[in-house]
Amino acid sequence: MKIRNPLFKIAITHLLAKKRQTLVAMLGVTFGIMVFIFQAGLMSGFQSTFIDQTINTTANIHIYNEPDKDRPSVVSRIKSDTSKWITVRNQKPKDEPNKIKNAYQIISLIEKDPEIAGVSPFLGTQAILRAGIVQYGGRIAGIDVDREDLVFHLSDYMVQGELNKLNTISNGIVLGEGLADNLGVKLNDNLSVIATNGTTLDMKVVGINKTGLTEVDRSRAYMSIRNARILLNVDNSFLTDINIKLKDINQAEKLAYDYQLRFGYKAEDWKTANANIFGVFKIQNMVTYLIIASILVVSGFGIFNILMMIIYEKLPDIAILKAIGYKNRDIKLIFMTESLIIGLLGGILGLLCGFLLTKLVGSIPLNIKGFVSMKYLKFNSSPLFYIFAFTFALIATSLAGYLPARKAAKFDPVDIIRSK
Repeated sequence: MKIRNPLFKIAITHLLAKKRQTLVAMLGVTFGIMVFIFQAGLMSGFQSTFIDQTINTTANIHIYNEPDKDRPSVVSRIKSDTSKWITVRNQKPKDEPNKIKNAYQIISLIEKDPEIAGVSPFLGTQAILRAGIVQYGGRIAGIDVDREDLVFHLSDYMVQGELNKLNTISNGIVLGEGLADNLGVKLNDNLSVIATNGTTLDMKVVGINKTGLTEVDRSRAYMSIRNARILLNVDNSFLTDINIKLKDINQAEKLAYDYQLRFGYKAEDWKTANANIFGVFKIQNMVTYLIIASILVVSGFGIFNILMMIIYEKLPDIAILKAIGYKNRDIKLIFMTESLIIGLLGGILGLLCGFLLTKLVGSIPLNIKGFVSMKYLKFNSSPLFYIFAFTFALIATSLAGYLPARKAAKFDPVDIIRSK
């Protein structure tokens, strides 16, 4: 195809005259964009997976009775008398159950809120699970099976057995996959659950659950709320937690604050509960963007050096162009065009390589276990990543080409000819 624009033709000629250097500069841009798409897609995909699994399997707002850590001592309640010494040895803290009073009335009020998608009562306690000579500490979740499944879709995460058997089998228990592995038990095996008060229940494994949240799967066991009350030897109104699912999770922080003031119990939203993990995510994102910016800046320096080499080698050409009537802005446009061509071609190739790399790595089974369990790496293929990477590459190459282009435009053709 014949190139009609003479400035564009000159730019192409310059780049083809230095094929190796042009290719190296273009590959620098390609590599920067490819790494950005891979890293950003990987980090964002992992974070999105964690957030999705957290939202789907845990409460958006968790209401519970937080123990009072700052209770006044016996001594502080006694009127001071400077003439007497008072000594209290081994003060025993008051034994206060973590029960939520009037829990079902609170649930009834919360359910009337139009922002609420569902509410589930919960009775949680620590216990020892023993299978033969193997024993392991776990968190017992006493649940209203139908409500819990309706709100958190637990049956969707069953890898063996059925959740509704907690309703039909009087001593049924569902274990997290990691907890079952630690105990060495399988479906239909028997085990003992020992509460902190010494009560022991013989249970039958009716299901194994895998939420994908590693800490939950290796520590949690589900039983009916009736059995949990028998285990703790408490009355039929005893609840330790109220778990809430929202229609809009972005309202969690505001509603948690409102409920805490309204009911007098600790109300924690899902972001606050996972604040440490989100802090790690922020650091990951910052490091990722710094690495990618560094790569693109380095590739920008490569473009800068190549254009400067071309300028000094093409000084006679610049003198001739100016002598036949080309203006400074034309000379500047030639070299700016060269930098943009490098950025454009390198950017397109980088987008393609980044897309193929994410698809290739995402198809490799890795069976990763961290904050979340994943068989395959999850990548976020948002078009915004591709647009941002391509735009940033064009900006970087434009800035890298601007200084050489401006320098080329300032050369005096008479000085160039005299120097030759």
